[in-house]
Amino acid sequence: MGRQEKPIAATEPALGRLAALLREQREEAGLTYRQLADRTNYHPTTLQRATSGRTMPNWEVVEALTRACDGDLKAARRKWTLANYWAHVPRPSGTQRRAPRRLNPEQVDSLADLRRAMHEMRRKADWPSLEELDRRARAGGGRLPSSTLALVLRGEAPLRKAVFLTYMEVCGVKEARRALWAAAWERTNNARTSAPVNSRTYQREFTRAMQSSSSGTPTDILFKLWVTLRNSLAADRAEDAGHPGHPAGTGRDGAGGGPPVLV
Repeated sequence: MGRQEKPIAATEPALGRLAALLREQREEAGLTYRQLADRTNYHPTTLQRATSGRTMPNWEVVEALTRACDGDLKAARRKWTLANYWAHVPRPSGTQRRAPRRLNPEQVDSLADLRRAMHEMRRKADWPSLEELDRRARAGGGRLPSSTLALVLRGEAPLRKAVFLTYMEVCGVKEARRALWAAAWERTNNARTSAPVNSRTYQREFTRAMQSSSSGTPTDILFKLWVTLRNSLAADRAEDAGHPGHPAGTGRDGAGGGPPVLV
């Protein structure tokens, strides 16, 4: 069977359990990585990496390895899905490690919960890439720019209702369920502010902070406001570009060019 393998070095327990399952399957089948490579058409290094616990393997690699070993595909899929979930949604340090619970839209009261729900919707859709989500949106006459969506999922850009609705549709969320989540979005945003949250909102906050910086506004706060403003502007422009009827070069309130910013 060749030289002894290095210990699994996973920082995420779910990924470690997946790697352990793949190793068990290989050992029970009595196959070397070179023999597995002949059966799967994957390089031995790729297969070794999948069982190392250091990186998240593609499902295609896991499936091929499991089939070559006559392993349990359902068990492999369950462990791969859970590991892939946490690979996309890191858990805060110090929190108890447990399987993701289903979010109830009627109990959601924060934007963080909405973003976590978006990750869960993507997981149930079998983790399509951001580019694939945008392709699906375009096919239906909408837009989901991958750069904007990446910022939204990281919490670095505002989650606009049009983006949220389109995202749910392309992830295959049922219409009745989408209605509940739309109500959750309305409730969460109305609880946060009575005014629309867009780039102009962040522009006012940034200007106010700059004016008060001489009286002691911390530099890190200014930088965070600047990053949020920049990302919000990018999201505004991307959303406007997705509406053919929107006049080019016109801001959200009809003013040309949008708010002046030093970014």
